Amino acid sequence: MLSFYQTKWEAYVGIQQNEAYQLITEIMREQGVHFKINKAPPHFMYDSKHEQIIITSDELTMVLIYVSADPLTRFFSFLLNAKQNLGGITFLSIQYDSKQKLTSLLKMFNERMKVAPWKIRAHPRFQFAFLLELINKRKWKRIQQN
Repeated sequence: MLSFYQTKWEAYVGIQQNEAYQLITEIMREQGVHFKINKAPPHFMYDSKHEQIIITSDELTMVLIYVSADPLTRFFSFLLNAKQNLGGITFLSIQYDSKQKLTSLLKMFNERMKVAPWKIRAHPRFQFAFLLELINKRKWKRIQQN
């Protein structure tokens, strides 16, 4: 459904893209939400190999972007054969029509995670990103209060 009043919510999730994908699709199936899954090319600034996963329903469009190290770190880790140490987290970008549906989905998502979704400093790219983690925490807390 096309709407001119769509809004956007974005935050990092401290788990890998495939884990976030599995959790979100599981929740949507349980809620009886019909959705389609598409793929898009990788977002080079976040990761050069993993495709973006796009989950579309009538009220939400979610883009799950795999985040590994920055391009320079990826280059040097490739040269040093240390790529296996980088792992990844997810950048979640959601366009929504209904804030109630978004809040409900994200509350269930948060409840099923083993750690707080806003914790991103375990990842090497964000180990010194104190301010970014605080901003990310604030976004997650604010959406849970609605």
